[in-house]
Amino acid sequence: MSNEAAKSSAVDGWSVLRTGGHHSGGLEIPTIPTGVRGKSGQVRLAVGPAGEARVMIPLAERETPTGLHGGSALGVDVSAFHYKGHPARFLDLICLSSDLEGVFGDVVDEMLDRIRAGQSCLDAARSTIQDFRSLLTRGSASHVDQRTVAGLIAELLVVNRLLDRSASAWRAWAGPAGDRHDFRVGNTSLEVKATLRPGNSMVTINSLDQLEAPTGGTLHLLRFVIEPVSSGQLSVSALARSAIAKSDDREALGTLLAAVGCEDVDAERWNRHAFRMESEHFYEVRDGFPRITLSMLSDGGVPHGVDSVTYQIDLATAQDFLCTPARYDDLEARLAS
Repeated sequence: MSNEAAKSSAVDGWSVLRTGGHHSGGLEIPTIPTGVRGKSGQVRLAVGPAGEARVMIPLAERETPTGLHGGSALGVDVSAFHYKGHPARFLDLICLSSDLEGVFGDVVDEMLDRIRAGQSCLDAARSTIQDFRSLLTRGSASHVDQRTVAGLIAELLVVNRLLDRSASAWRAWAGPAGDRHDFRVGNTSLEVKATLRPGNSMVTINSLDQLEAPTGGTLHLLRFVIEPVSSGQLSVSALARSAIAKSDDREALGTLLAAVGCEDVDAERWNRHAFRMESEHFYEVRDGFPRITLSMLSDGGVPHGVDSVTYQIDLATAQDFLCTPARYDDLEARLAS
């Protein structure tokens, strides 16, 4: 590739690859060289099996990339190929969201400029990704309150448990897609709540249909008691990363995270708070459970002029509705099926 061609944007390079233009340069897959070299070889553009934009940064034999973290829209991996008959390793950065390919192209172009200016390939990758991540974070809302973070952590705990059973079980996470219940498969639903103090048995219900079971189905409520601690192992970043790694569709799971406002799982605003598990309690929501639902109102609806209803229930009054761990295990199996 000529010096002039090397100045074209990464986006243009991926377009060429998708139309069949490439120069493998001795690699096993179609690539386009960028004209930018590090100590271990040429940085190359490539596309994934589904056309995902990729940039491949050559690694030395024992070189291990550290301090590089992916997210819902960025995959970070080490790929091994054969180059002219010899093994070759690359840091493989992959854009997981086609909607963000333009942003990813800007990241790659900036990274290549930094390598040309004398930075090592890995330093350029680390610093560029961090700078763009910080920029995007500053451009979004600057604060997420502790209770909102705790609520997402509670749901991610369940997402991870389901994914331990099946890589496709993230599909049961229905709340971000607009369902009135956090998790649903068919007529089996689960609502998840987080409480921040062990002595507090109150939980907030956000609508009159949140504790209404699906027609002909079942509804359960899982309450986590999680305590805020500075060094807690339960964080949005840790749990979301774990879920994405287990999922059979990282982009789709990232879309669900974005739907609840968490576009970047490593963003500081989502990770100012961390927690540790204190306890969990599992309830069956059936006749007699403390709740208010639309079907319980005399005319089946809220009075004229009432836009929404939020109320609290005291789970200390719901001891008769507690279920055994075996019942919870059975519910998990149904949601993961």
